[in-house]
Amino acid sequence: MKTQVIILMALLMVGLTNTKAEEKENSKTATTTTLTTSFSGTITDAATGESLVGVKVVLEELNMTTYTDFDGHYEFTNINKGKYSVSTDYVSYKADEALSIDTSESKDLDIALKADL
Repeated sequence: MKTQVIILMALLMVGLTNTKAEEKENSKTATTTTLTTSFSGTITDAATGESLVGVKVVLEELNMTTYTDFDGHYEFTNINKGKYSVSTDYVSYKADEALSIDTSESKDLDIALKADL
């Protein structure tokens, strides 16, 4: 009888420990999800409106870089909400001053680049 009580107590303790660990993990996931965000946009030629492929897009404060795809689309994911400066670099186009985005308010930043003739 004593052995059965000890085994029962041990199983209950293991069950409680696993439940607490799951709650803690779920709490971390919920916090991470609400604190991070993403934003994206399209980069086009200012004169023609055509999408530009392979434009280097830099999120300056985080030193993150991405490039536009065949549709001129870019995206930054899993970043903390906040204000950031976005700059571009593309051959034969003017390097304008960095644009600002507040990811708490906006999820899109489309950019039109002017040719550097």
